[in-house]
Amino acid sequence: MRALRRVGTGAKLVAAAVLVLLVASVPIDRLAARDMEAALLAEHSPRAAVDAAVWRSRRTLVIGMGAVIVVAISVGAATTFFITRPIRRLTRFALAMSEGDLSTRAPLRGSGELRQLAHALNHLTSELSRSIAEVRTERDLLAGILDGMSEGVLVLDRDGRILLANRALRAMAALGEDVLGRSVIEATRNARLTEAIQLAGKRAEPVDVEVELGRTLPRRLLVRVSRRKTPARIGRDARDAHGADHDGASAEPGLIAVFHDVTDLRRLETIRTDFVANVSHELRTPVTAISTAAETLQLGALKDPQEAAEFVDVIDRHAKRLRHLVDDLLDLSKIEARSLRLSLADLDVAPAIEHVTRLLGESARRRRVTVTVDAASLPPARCDRRALEQVLMNLLDNAIKYAGEGAHVTVKARSVDQQVTIAVADDGPGIPPHHLGRIFERFYRVDAGRSRDLGGTGLGLAIVKHLVELMNGSIEVESAIGRGTRFTVRLARAA
Repeated sequence: MRALRRVGTGAKLVAAAVLVLLVASVPIDRLAARDMEAALLAEHSPRAAVDAAVWRSRRTLVIGMGAVIVVAISVGAATTFFITRPIRRLTRFALAMSEGDLSTRAPLRGSGELRQLAHALNHLTSELSRSIAEVRTERDLLAGILDGMSEGVLVLDRDGRILLANRALRAMAALGEDVLGRSVIEATRNARLTEAIQLAGKRAEPVDVEVELGRTLPRRLLVRVSRRKTPARIGRDARDAHGADHDGASAEPGLIAVFHDVTDLRRLETIRTDFVANVSHELRTPVTAISTAAETLQLGALKDPQEAAEFVDVIDRHAKRLRHLVDDLLDLSKIEARSLRLSLADLDVAPAIEHVTRLLGESARRRRVTVTVDAASLPPARCDRRALEQVLMNLLDNAIKYAGEGAHVTVKARSVDQQVTIAVADDGPGIPPHHLGRIFERFYRVDAGRSRDLGGTGLGLAIVKHLVELMNGSIEVESAIGRGTRFTVRLARAA
């Protein structure tokens, strides 16, 4: 049986046909022999009888051969049907596999070459399914890594067309969904980046460049462009095909660019530079005044009591200003470093307003400023007492200083939509509209000369904004030239 299974399909077909012919030839031969024998026995018979016997023998032979042919065709057709049925099954399986259906398996029926072919196809399907699953896993892993990166990644082919742009880069550079297949200049409209990519294609080492991409909100991006290295196997294949000795990087497939968003870093560097410059400038004025007054006293002004008193007053005034500046700097650094811890509690704001008003009463009387408080029947607010008093102290002190002599300042507290609002308003000269957007920046002054004369440090409103936000509140400013200024603090109402 094993030997029979090893026999091929073609050999089985030939053996079946030979067997049919051999089996059919026996009765035909016997019939023809019997007719011929009858003809020979009739040797002395009339010629007509002999002719009839010969004709019968021929007829028998023809009929027999016809029967043999019919039987052979029938056997051949049946054999062909049973042989081609597993082939048709294998064909259907191969078509399904070519269309991507790798879950089916070829039936292991029959014997010989067909069984071996079915087994080989099943093995090929299993290996192909495993390989595709591994490729998909690696693809999903790579896609997850690229989409999870904070850096932007851009992959280009040898013609400079975009093959891949990850999610971070699309967000950084505001790239659309149709970016694939386009050139860099078409996608980004940035000549400097295009020049860096062209330069990287001509050099072996990476090219670093800083560019600005994006339309509505441009981002500063540090870009490193380098050539993608060809695998060694591809390099060897290229060398063998062209008959030249290439090093694997000769068939260069394209470029890869990695983008680092340095917008916040550059902004912080600018802030730091401006901060150092502003602090230096603010410190220089009182230090210079104190140094000059002390030097004048040392040169003989101490002998004149009137002049000595004036210079001592200068030293005292600028020393206080220096102390206030240092205190504000320390407070602001604690707030921005998140080291200032507030204790939020349910607090009545009316006593805090009255306390701050009393502390600034003497300053208001010197400038003949009338301060009016309206804070009756208020629910408690969720805030920190010290932070609230510091906020009110800065806002009310600014209103008294900058409203001008004879001005009116009002402090109104109301409960509106689950919030407690505190508004500090004056009827002074007001703030020009173009200053309102920067009023809460550090060291920003509407009138720098007047602010310094009044002892301002330029940090008060920045501290106010940070403290209000730490109490989960908000602050806004409204002003018009000649109609005064209003600061409104909104705090959450106690539950």
